[in-house]
Amino acid sequence: MLKTSNPKLVISCASPNQFPETTLTEVVFVGKSNVGKSTLINGLTNRKSLAYVGKTPGKTRLVNFYQINDDLMLVDVPGYGYAKRNVEEQVKYGDLMESYFSSRPQLKAMVIVMDVRRDFSEDDWMMLDLAKQNKLGVCIAISKKNKVSYSKVLAVKNKIQNITKVPVFSFDTGDTMGFDEISYQIEGWL
Repeated sequence: MLKTSNPKLVISCASPNQFPETTLTEVVFVGKSNVGKSTLINGLTNRKSLAYVGKTPGKTRLVNFYQINDDLMLVDVPGYGYAKRNVEEQVKYGDLMESYFSSRPQLKAMVIVMDVRRDFSEDDWMMLDLAKQNKLGVCIAISKKNKVSYSKVLAVKNKIQNITKVPVFSFDTGDTMGFDEISYQIEGWL
């Protein structure tokens, strides 16, 4: 697990002018709505309710900054691809994400979270390209592995790793080994 010292939510930001001024290294968690970004943050910090886990897609509409220790901030951004957002919300989301990625020099890495039952999407590819363009550390975390067979998880991991050429891990709420592997990757980036 990540070395945590009383992890806490620092701020939830609806606009770029609310982003905290900090020099802490940031790792951002991206992925489709309802894919498990908040579950992953909770698992990495060994806290059940640090990040809010919603039952329905599209609940995270803010950029959430979680201070983990004296040198690390985990950042949970709104999920992409949620169809029920109106045009105005989608534009606002796009502006918020563009501002985040263009204004955070302390951003060092990205974790792309994807559901094991879904394909690597066009939006996932866009985020992977963004990470590579910005020379960020990047890995993929496959969620909800408890929903499919072990052999299916391995097949998806191998396929995604072969096409993306980045480290791929898997996790679910009952699997501390998955959280440990992702923690080691984050610590490696630091």
